[in-house]
Amino acid sequence: MRVLLTNDDGIRAPGLLALVRALSPVHQVYVAAPDRQRSAAAASMTIRGRLTAQPYAFEGCPVAGAYAVSGTPVDCVRLGFSGLFPAPDAVISGVNQGPNRGTDVLYSGTLGAAQEAAIHGYPALALSLDGSHEHPFVHFDTAAMLAERGLRLLQEKPLPFGGYYSVNVPDLPPDKIRGVRYAPLGLVLYEAAYEELPPEAGQRVFVETGGRIPNPEGFRDTDEYWLQAGYATVTALGFDCALPLSDPDQQTITAILKG
Repeated sequence: MRVLLTNDDGIRAPGLLALVRALSPVHQVYVAAPDRQRSAAAASMTIRGRLTAQPYAFEGCPVAGAYAVSGTPVDCVRLGFSGLFPAPDAVISGVNQGPNRGTDVLYSGTLGAAQEAAIHGYPALALSLDGSHEHPFVHFDTAAMLAERGLRLLQEKPLPFGGYYSVNVPDLPPDKIRGVRYAPLGLVLYEAAYEELPPEAGQRVFVETGGRIPNPEGFRDTDEYWLQAGYATVTALGFDCALPLSDPDQQTITAILKG
């Protein structure tokens, strides 16, 4: 199988290397990943700008082709399937250094790349490791082990057009993972807080300082809840963000706008 790999942590990230090691022995692996850290890039892309692609070698892990790309994760996957390599059979984005649960999916470059692949008709999966940035991430190989099963999932349970899977894995050894749960997205909010620094060249300067806002009490049966309980989670996502409103509500909305 031809598998295109990408991420948002950069081509030198340990999570990407774990995927290359896990998949390259049995698949034709191609890699197009950012040349630097591009976390929280979401679905941003370069419009009419210049992109560069530098050949890259994974020591001890021969791949069919690999490039460090100057753009965003979306740029990487777009360039990967439309110019750098042959069309892939599947796209995997990750393994992200940190979870992408709940409303994190709105900001994540890892998820943005998977979504871009999906809306171009490619089976896509995002893989993330749920650890703490206060401590070193350790078990990228645990998440990478699920990549092969993820490819089987994409083949045996394909999603409708524009759909893709997001898998989060606890940062634990494989024998410590309690199982896999399908879970809806939870609510992950971050405080909008900034510290103002001394001005520079007449400009006001700010540094983001906000932390997590605790979830409401009783927020259960979500991806974050099951991750904290030691389970890997899987969620099917898609590009369509439209709310399913009733016909009367739709008619009321259009009537208001008509005046």
